[in-house]
Amino acid sequence: MNFFAQLWTQKPLRAIIIIALLLRIIAVIFSKGYAVHEDHFMVIETAQAWLDGTAYRDWLPGGEVNPQAVPKGKSITYVGMHYLLFQFLEFLGVMNAGSKMLIVRLIHALFSLLVVNYAYRITHLVSEKDIARYVGLLVATFWLLPFVSVHNFAEFFAVPFLMLATWFFLRPQYRDKPYKWAFLGGLVLGVAMSIWLFVFLFVIGFFGVLLYQKRWKVAFITFIGFALSMGLLQGVVDYFFWDRPFAELYTFFQQIEIPFTKPRRTIFSMYAVMLLLVLIPPISIFWLVGWVKSAKRNLLLFVPAFLVFLFFSFSIQQHERHIMVVFPFILISSVVGWNRIIQKSVFWNNHPGMHRSMVIFFWIVNFTLLFSASTMYSKRSPVEAMLYLQKHKNTINTVLIEDSNRTSVKSMPLFYMEKWVEMYKLPDYKEYGAPLSVRKRSNWEYIISTPRYFLDSVAHTPDFVLFVGQKSLDERIQRLKPYLPSLQYKKTIKAGIIDRIFFKINPKHNANQDIFIYRVAHP
Repeated sequence: MNFFAQLWTQKPLRAIIIIALLLRIIAVIFSKGYAVHEDHFMVIETAQAWLDGTAYRDWLPGGEVNPQAVPKGKSITYVGMHYLLFQFLEFLGVMNAGSKMLIVRLIHALFSLLVVNYAYRITHLVSEKDIARYVGLLVATFWLLPFVSVHNFAEFFAVPFLMLATWFFLRPQYRDKPYKWAFLGGLVLGVAMSIWLFVFLFVIGFFGVLLYQKRWKVAFITFIGFALSMGLLQGVVDYFFWDRPFAELYTFFQQIEIPFTKPRRTIFSMYAVMLLLVLIPPISIFWLVGWVKSAKRNLLLFVPAFLVFLFFSFSIQQHERHIMVVFPFILISSVVGWNRIIQKSVFWNNHPGMHRSMVIFFWIVNFTLLFSASTMYSKRSPVEAMLYLQKHKNTINTVLIEDSNRTSVKSMPLFYMEKWVEMYKLPDYKEYGAPLSVRKRSNWEYIISTPRYFLDSVAHTPDFVLFVGQKSLDERIQRLKPYLPSLQYKKTIKAGIIDRIFFKINPKHNANQDIFIYRVAHP
């Protein structure tokens, strides 16, 4: 204990990194599964299918394997990293899906320590050592960040590059060789955007600050570095895959939803309210005031982050996870700005107990949430269902996912089954009167309108049926038996605790339910 206290005093960054590492290792071990659909299926499933010589959807790879492949408006860089990683792991003999994902989470956890590192260093440059220690500890232990750090959030994987670029421009050495650091800053900005294309918003804000400060030469040199890395990672790579440079970037800008151009489905205040809740009120209110107040003194920290926040606040493409690309910047500016306010405020200097109470309340709630978030097994039931089928994969060619309580059926992560099989999805249906239709959703997924499809002589009878959700389960089984009479119950996969909570809060958008596995006995 004395050693750690001495380390905290003499080398606080090292102590902070150790704390951050321990928390992220816990998340690596216990926080299995995946957070959101796209970040698993468009990264992990795509990379593994690519490596196996097939394709998950009509994206990667192209050529003879996948002749209908087209650019999706997503950078190949991030999924390509996973393709190369899986290729290397299989070369070493690591074939098990769970082992691969453990290594993926570990790599993400180690890489995310750079966020903690640069949060401390940047804060030290724009404020003082005590505030830097506070911000570093906050980023290391903030309740949501260990979970986010170990999962496949491309937006968060880009953050170390954005922080590195910002640090290049803020560190004292910049004044000695501004063009060198400007060029390197541009390079890493290009890498960040190649990982997650929405980083273009941050880049616009970054260059906007340089131009506002009339640093014309610096902006030009930065652009050269940015253009070079984008040219290599987007131009050359896309030319190799699609026979034309910047194909993914072009498709991305074609698909992007410009604010105010379509009817809104969400309200502007969603992101503001989300930040207030995630940062834990009441201190969150004052931190966000500090964030806004910090704008003039820390333009490079504030403007790019605020531009991202503003765009997604008005955009139809509102996803809570998008804010993670600038979340560390918001934390830094908020704490630094709020502490400047406190130092000058007569009221807060006369009422230190009030502020201390808010801080104590924050840390109590934060550490309570930290344990739950860092050990959360997200999407447990679909992952465990596929791991169960993995044990029988040699006898499985077709699987049916029955979720007739809903109008759409969530995909199952075949990556964990370690075999690409036909997967039929059966949403809400009518036995009679409804036309028979089969719609191909991906190279392995088919949506059928009615189970009458399995009476067709060309249909492949499923080997297993997965019933999603317990609602009307007995009735759903009886409705299916005329078409698949030999159903044998095998196992129930329970959804995770947090998944069940999310489902109860918002059942429409969180299909995180128990899964009931039945085997179809073939004659």
